[in-house]
Amino acid sequence: MRYWIAFSFFLTCSVAAAQEEDKNWSISGYVKDLVTINVTDDSTLVDNLIHNRLNFSWNPSDALHLRIEMRNRLFFGDLASSIPSYGEFIDVNNDYLDLSYYVPKNKGWLLHTMIDRAYLEWNNEKWEVRLGRQRINWGVNLIWNPNDIFNSYSFFDFDYEERPGSDALRIKRYTSFASSIELALSIDEDFDKTVLAGMYKFNMHSYDLQLFIGKSREDLTAGLGWAGNLGDAGLKGEVSYFYPYNDNFMNKALLASVSLDYNFESSLYLHGSYLYNSDGSIDILPTQLDFNTSGRLTARDLSPFQHSIFLQATYNFHPLINGGLATIYYPSTTAFFINPGVTFSITSNFDLDLIGQLYYDDLGGDFKAQARLLYARLKWSF
Repeated sequence: MRYWIAFSFFLTCSVAAAQEEDKNWSISGYVKDLVTINVTDDSTLVDNLIHNRLNFSWNPSDALHLRIEMRNRLFFGDLASSIPSYGEFIDVNNDYLDLSYYVPKNKGWLLHTMIDRAYLEWNNEKWEVRLGRQRINWGVNLIWNPNDIFNSYSFFDFDYEERPGSDALRIKRYTSFASSIELALSIDEDFDKTVLAGMYKFNMHSYDLQLFIGKSREDLTAGLGWAGNLGDAGLKGEVSYFYPYNDNFMNKALLASVSLDYNFESSLYLHGSYLYNSDGSIDILPTQLDFNTSGRLTARDLSPFQHSIFLQATYNFHPLINGGLATIYYPSTTAFFINPGVTFSITSNFDLDLIGQLYYDDLGGDFKAQARLLYARLKWSF
């Protein structure tokens, strides 16, 4: 594993050389520093994450492409020092292949590195074949994606923009300008953990539509999605049904999401979304108050509640300043989530983000903020 760190160092030193023109390879990435302040009733925990990402691409021909992307993260602070198994806690999002490594925790810090993209792709005008660790993005909605059976993600995990990948084979055939057939298979030694599905995409009445059927871990599944416009607003939606084929006490589940978003000429952006989960709870449970976004999520787990409503407004106060407020309300409960944030573009490739995550509920009959997380993040992209 030490060779990965050497490889990361080599790529970082090669960034300047990557700016040359007339080449068939490129290197890009970023460095981020994220400070997290977790305010509890008894104490305040402060943690820091220095995060470096490297994206390497090589195109030996017009039809053949190689992508390797890795993330290197240095954790230190109160949580890293107080949790003995912190390395196991954050060493997730691997798939069939173990492409990660962490240095044993020492005096409150931990270094973790992972290759989360490593695939070879071949394509021409009608075919696209990709093998390796990749993101298979079947979701069309903006917040909750029941169709995203390969690589589901959590809205709360705002610091992982690239989102997890799968060790998989994906074959896509373009049948016309606006239609295609796609087959994908994730790789695993355990059949109950594999995902195998096919999708058909087409256009009808100015709407992009998609239908899929397959197997998602221990479920047989099918679904549909759409994206288009309702007047000047964007309208998107997804529906997926999960039917467990094993006697493992899992329930059948229907998940459906719909979203509407609109951009005003005044730089105001509004977005609303609704998620229904037939297997979700209508009551709050203490175990559901979990903002840990380090684990792998499935399309079944987009929300622990039966009903979730998302509302968001953002505004460009200045060409260099963008701010917004998002909230998630869970009907039939008193629970809701508040997510304010503001971004300052210091330079074209250097940003400062200030973000809050607040979760309110009346656990134990005492209505208050059950979780209060504050973030400050600096990001330099190259």
